[in-house]
Amino acid sequence: FQRGFWLKPFWLKRLAQFLAIPCLEPSLRAVAQFVRDKTMMEAPNQVAMGGDIFQNSDKVMVKQEFALMECFGCEARNRYRVSVPNGEDEGPNVFLYVDEDSACCERICCSTNRSLTLNVHQGATKDGPTVMSMYKPFHCQGCCCMRPQFQVFAGPRSSNNEIGKIEDPCRCCAMDQQIMDKSGNLLYSTYGSICQLGMCCPCCAPVDFQIKKGGQDVGLISKRPMTCGECMKKTNRFTIDFPKGANPTEKQLVFAAAMLCDLEYFEQNKNDNNS
Repeated sequence: FQRGFWLKPFWLKRLAQFLAIPCLEPSLRAVAQFVRDKTMMEAPNQVAMGGDIFQNSDKVMVKQEFALMECFGCEARNRYRVSVPNGEDEGPNVFLYVDEDSACCERICCSTNRSLTLNVHQGATKDGPTVMSMYKPFHCQGCCCMRPQFQVFAGPRSSNNEIGKIEDPCRCCAMDQQIMDKSGNLLYSTYGSICQLGMCCPCCAPVDFQIKKGGQDVGLISKRPMTCGECMKKTNRFTIDFPKGANPTEKQLVFAAAMLCDLEYFEQNKNDNNS
């Protein structure tokens, strides 16, 4: 065929006739109707701006997904599923999915010190809309300066809608965090002793972090005892009991504190085991 043969008016006309075949019209209309119906069904399930992304649950479980790379000593992107717990197991309805965004070189060279963003997606996969995000800048693990912290955003980080931050001050023989709103006011603090059985025997006991307000225990973050499968796969599982009366924004900040606990303390322990 000569150059430009397929662009001649004759073939363009035949293509237009083919696309206009009457027998294809019902199929095209059916596909369009299916897309419209699917959109209408999913729209009511989307979380409205300022709504509770945890579906008004008082307690949720966060389950880390298995990453084969970590069995070979390589730091992989963290991924988590969020559901209402069914006893010690995750529930059947996964309504949030957490996916890490970080640079490969930083994960390999800096391990848990790396900067990263955790994006929280509505639904059971990362294909859902981003309803919350947490940004952790580079930090120095175990150092009194450049402490770990989270900047928490409603929606994607690019929206710049910051709702608060989580700071981890330097403490001796204690694991604690400060949960603050966007104005820097202290909302809650978390406290966990390093003298817990679960710190050295993760299969035997949990590691608990009390959520405190005004010196009173109002909630709990608990890393649950690991099963044999979780020990082999190097995955964590923890529950969050939200403070009673917490509004949707405060619950998001408590959730961010739990995620920082996992990244700061238990990811470090996992890498130590690899070495």
